[in-house]
Amino acid sequence: QVCHGPAGGGLTACAILRLRGVLTRLGVCKPGMDFDRLLEIGIKPEFPHGAIQWRQAFSSAAASGAGFKPADRKGGGGKPGGQGDAKAKGSNDGSLEGKLANAEHGKVVTRFPPEPSGYLHIGHAKAAMLNHYYAKSFGGKLILRFDDTNPALEKQEFADSMTVDLARLNIKPDRVTHTSDYFDYLQKLCEDLILKGKFYVDDTPQAQMAEERDQGTENARRRQSPEENCKLFKEMIAGSKKGQECCVRAKMDMQSKNKCLRDPVMYRCKVDAVHPRHGTKYKAYPTYDFACPVVDSHEGVTHALRTIEYKDREPQYQWVIEAAGLRPVNIQEFSKTQFSHTVLSKRKLTKFVEAGLVDGWDDPRFPTVQGVLRRGMTVEALLEFVTSIGASKNNNLMEWDKIWAINRQKIDPITPRYPAVNKEGAVKFTLVNGPEKPEGKIDKKHQKNDDLGTRLIYLTKEVYLEQDDAALVEKGEEITLMHWGNAFVDEITKDGSGKVTALTGRIHPEGDVKKTKKKLHWVPVLDSQLTEFTMREYDHLITKAKIEDDDVLDDLINPNSQIDTICVGDPLLKTLQKGDKLQLERRGFFIVDQIAISSRNQQLVLVAIPDGKSKGMSVVQAKIDPSKLQGGSKSLTPEQRAKLEKEVEEQGERVRGLKASKAPKDEVDKAVAVLLELKKKLGGDAKKADGKDKGAAKAAPADAGKKEKKGAAKAAAAPAAERPLDDVSRLDIRVGVIKEVWEHPESDKLWCEKIDLGEAELRNIGSGLRAHVTKEEMLGAKVCVLANLKEKKLAGFPSHGMVLCASPTGDGVVELLRAPDAAKIGERVGFAGFDGEAEPTLTQKKNKDALGAVAPSLVVNDQCQATYKGVVFTTSAGPVTCKSNKGGSIS
Repeated sequence: QVCHGPAGGGLTACAILRLRGVLTRLGVCKPGMDFDRLLEIGIKPEFPHGAIQWRQAFSSAAASGAGFKPADRKGGGGKPGGQGDAKAKGSNDGSLEGKLANAEHGKVVTRFPPEPSGYLHIGHAKAAMLNHYYAKSFGGKLILRFDDTNPALEKQEFADSMTVDLARLNIKPDRVTHTSDYFDYLQKLCEDLILKGKFYVDDTPQAQMAEERDQGTENARRRQSPEENCKLFKEMIAGSKKGQECCVRAKMDMQSKNKCLRDPVMYRCKVDAVHPRHGTKYKAYPTYDFACPVVDSHEGVTHALRTIEYKDREPQYQWVIEAAGLRPVNIQEFSKTQFSHTVLSKRKLTKFVEAGLVDGWDDPRFPTVQGVLRRGMTVEALLEFVTSIGASKNNNLMEWDKIWAINRQKIDPITPRYPAVNKEGAVKFTLVNGPEKPEGKIDKKHQKNDDLGTRLIYLTKEVYLEQDDAALVEKGEEITLMHWGNAFVDEITKDGSGKVTALTGRIHPEGDVKKTKKKLHWVPVLDSQLTEFTMREYDHLITKAKIEDDDVLDDLINPNSQIDTICVGDPLLKTLQKGDKLQLERRGFFIVDQIAISSRNQQLVLVAIPDGKSKGMSVVQAKIDPSKLQGGSKSLTPEQRAKLEKEVEEQGERVRGLKASKAPKDEVDKAVAVLLELKKKLGGDAKKADGKDKGAAKAAPADAGKKEKKGAAKAAAAPAAERPLDDVSRLDIRVGVIKEVWEHPESDKLWCEKIDLGEAELRNIGSGLRAHVTKEEMLGAKVCVLANLKEKKLAGFPSHGMVLCASPTGDGVVELLRAPDAAKIGERVGFAGFDGEAEPTLTQKKNKDALGAVAPSLVVNDQCQATYKGVVFTTSAGPVTCKSNKGGSIS
């Protein structure tokens, strides 16, 4: 019952993993077990005619170790068992399925071709996982090919580390090859193409050659005879002085608007470098532009996955294959992974390592696979993140919060909890009626996971509290000491500066922990048994969100990106092993980076794991502001916010003006980049890149400017929490366009949609409208979305909002609420007289449910306009309407 899918259909990833999980707990399923084992133990699919699909799905999950969905369906859409590239109907991995053109089940061959000139980083991980996914889901093969054509940069150390990292990611290639395996073949092919007049040898100085390519000017060498070119090529192969002055170029098109086709270099000399595998045997080496298409075709690759940055090189790739008379290869593009405050260039990362600015390639501040794993990332989170962004071609600068939030979901249920306090400033709390001698108490390591076992808690007459907690405690207040009970604070001692130095109080065993406002962690005053350790927090290594080509890297290095704090904590912390993950109560998640060894005087080191949140778990202050790690902003004063809002508005107008005047793209892009930086400082509501709104509750009336000149500006609305519960401006209703629609694979009531709200990525939203609104009506509709709802799983589909509709008063059909065609994507729908900011996230808790309070007053008027208490839903282009449901309710 927990595992079966629809008759004749493929299994979802969740069903496969649930099945494997159940069998593992029963002790009958081992890693790598295939479908036949199910039959041996008497477990059969509910739908016998779907046995083939079950077998392949189950076995693929076992082989990949990943939560991908390789469901084999008959025919169609570029999915296993069919051809083409129709859109998939999945959820998270919907952006992966159905996007491999001309794919045939059992015949797909992909390749992952890293250059062994550094360690694998998160961008490589995405590429490797995508290649692995497509190969396995189509029953094909994955080739790991080391592109070792530049001996000056490559080392065997890097190749070995990449192999290890791929294994960590559960990626097992079917073949491992090197481009250098084909050097003799490539050399012979190059000579053949020279003789055919396709290639020529050029000894033009490098600077002059670059200028000629830029201007589209041919030089005399382009017209020299094949015989002369072959003679010079042999000089290159020998590594002679003359040969070192030359390179081989493809005779493409020097006048092409695509400068990648202006006779690119195919072979060059490198005589001083020692190749990791071949030593000094070769003096001339093929370039990536030549070797990649040739070896792809030669090795039988059917689909070459490349980042979108290679788009202009695609005609070059195909030209080489055609000129050489080789089998064609399908090219599949996907976006390049880019994170804020992050360098992914191996050349730049090497500088950090060589300059001693980091511990090494596995430094937790590095975006390498080893670095992020050392910082506490899980392979499961990495896999889920890749499937969520899929093979999209949209290049976006992503914050780290999404991937770390996914990681938090993975580790939260399985990490034990321990208390610890800062050693410096720790406040001794004396409990006058506490135990005279330490007493022991057994408690769970995780209150919701009995499998993690228990720990011994020492109850003592004196305990240490955090300075930040002690500073907020009031005399006479009843507090809760976590895992012990309530206590009264009777006396507070402070020094001359007002800093708390000691507390005195008493245990109150009869106290109700549900009635106290402060639940505080603590450690017993048993100095000889407590674990002293280093708590290590990391900030961004780079101070700028997006690094431009003309930036000087040395100017952007954060000199204070590592901050250590000495803490004391639970005695059991000494027993933790390297790589163990845990939560320090009310602080956050950590990973053991160095174990404690008393005989060597080696102290435990715990590294903080980001959790994707912009706020800390409690009032206990971290040394690194969490909002900085997530791309958020610190709290702003009203004056600072007003100033920033004005700057955002002015820059938004500037962007719109540039777009309206059809200014050059690079000029618009620069203006947008400035706007994004301003909005990042503002935080909160300001998410749009084009400056079309600044989070104001309603579109400004045309005569707003005149009114402002005549009188004083209207006072700012109170914060959401201070306004009436039925204030409609608590709701964040945005204009959006439905870009994709597909049927939910497991629910006949749900549509799954991707909606453009003007944000960095399209939003996933589920709607129970399949019985009311057709797919054709949904697709491309300009709708109103309630955008500040908490994420909700609809039959497993993660929905981040609600498409608003009008229901009929009697017989009839549900209709979409539609914004005017001229309304701006992402703008906030306004209501005259309701000008406040929206709640960050709506809640359904009792006495706090704003949506529930507002809903009864959301109706359609006689003009088919959406209203709240008679006030019309307004956009910059006019009112929000439905087709015909006069008097209908809105939900």
